[in-house]
Formats: sequence, structure tokens, C-alpha cells
Amino acid sequence: MSKYTELDRLIMNKIGGHPTPFHKIYVRDVATESERLAAAEGKSYPFRFVDNRLQALRKSGAIRNLKGKGWVRI
Repeated sequence: MSKYTELDRLIMNKIGGHPTPFHKIYVRDVATESERLAAAEGKSYPFRFVDNRLQALRKSGAIRNLKGKGWVRI
């Protein structure tokens, strides 16, 4: 189990069939979990964890980005 499993689950809960922009993904529970990961690793900019996980989920084929609109499940 990856240390990002919980963050991935929270991100996927925010993404559906309609485009979801980043600012609607990086809220409440997702922000809290990314801040926890950033603190644990001694890093600043917790939103980078969310951005990195979005890219990882995109590369794995779970989601895709509609340019200028947001993220959708595949």
C-alpha cells in the first residue's frame, strides 16, 4: 500500500463524469491530507502533492484532463 493511497482515494472521490477544475479538488479533506503528507516529509507547497498525484492517476489511465476545463474519470 502506497503512502499516497488515501490521497488518491480522496482525489478520485472529487472527480466524476463532468470536468472538475483543480480548485474544486484541492479543498477540505484533500487539502488536509496533502498538508499532512507535506508536514511528514518536511516540504512546503502541499498542493504539489495533489498535482503530482493527478499526473500519476492520469498516467495510470484512471483520469484525463480536458484542457481548460478540468479532470474527468475515464
